[in-house]
Amino acid sequence: MKSNKIIFSIILILIVANIFAVFDDYEPSPRARAMGGAFYSFSNDAYAIFYNPAGLIHADNHFESSYAKVMNNDFQALNTVVFSMKLPKKFGNIGLGLQSMDVDFQDVNLMSEKIYALSHSITLMKDIHSELNFGHTFNMYHLTFDGLGNQPSFGVNLGMLATLHQRTKIGFTITNLNNPKVGVDNLHELPQKMVMGISYEPYTGVITALELEKPLAGKTEIHAGTELQITKIFALNFGIRSNPASYSAGARFDIYNVIVEY
Repeated sequence: MKSNKIIFSIILILIVANIFAVFDDYEPSPRARAMGGAFYSFSNDAYAIFYNPAGLIHADNHFESSYAKVMNNDFQALNTVVFSMKLPKKFGNIGLGLQSMDVDFQDVNLMSEKIYALSHSITLMKDIHSELNFGHTFNMYHLTFDGLGNQPSFGVNLGMLATLHQRTKIGFTITNLNNPKVGVDNLHELPQKMVMGISYEPYTGVITALELEKPLAGKTEIHAGTELQITKIFALNFGIRSNPASYSAGARFDIYNVIVEY
C-alpha cells in the first residue's frame, strides 16, 4: 500500500511539473485576475510587487493576502501575502511579498514553489501633469519536491510606469532579467517575460487597460480589462485574454479600509 502511494505521488509530481511550468504566471492578485491579467500598466496596490514594481509608489501602507485553486484543482493551492509601506520623504515605497504554490496529496506536500520578494519603487520625475516611476524586485525562488530535495535561485524584475496628463499611464516590466535557473545543476530556466501596456482613466474610478505580454519562450498574449467603481465601497472588474482565450470578472468591496476581492 505504501509503495502504491509513493508511485502515485511520483506520477502526480511528474504530471504537475510537465503540464504546469515551474513558477508559472499564476496571477496572485484577485483584482488582476478579474481584469484578465491587465494590471501592469496601472499597478497601484501592494500586489505591484509581483506585477510592475514601479507601481508600488502608488500603494498605501497595506497588508493583503489571497488564496486560489490553480486551474480549479483541489490538490493545488496558491497562497499570497503582500505588504507595502511608504518611506519618509523622497525615498519611495517598499514592499514585501510571499507567494506559495503547493501540491498536496493525503496530507503530504509533494511539491512546493515559494517566492520571497523584496521590492522598492521611487519617483524619478514629477510635475503637474506627468510622472515617471521606477521599481525593482529581488526574488528568491525556492522549489521543493518531497523526498527529492530543494534548491534556491534568485531573480530580478524591473519596471517603469509613466503617467501622462494624469489620466493615461504607460507601463513596462521585464521579469527575471538575470535569467535564473533551478533544479539539479541549474538546468531548468525560470520563465522570463516582458509586458508593455497602456491604461486610461477618463473618469475617476473608471479604468481601461490593454497590455501585451511576451514570454521569452512562448507566443505573445493580449490582456484587456476594465474596472468600474460603482459606489465608494463597491467596484466591478471585467477582463479578457488570449492564449488561452478566456474571460473573467470580479467584485471588490472596500469598507472602512478593509478590502475584500473575489
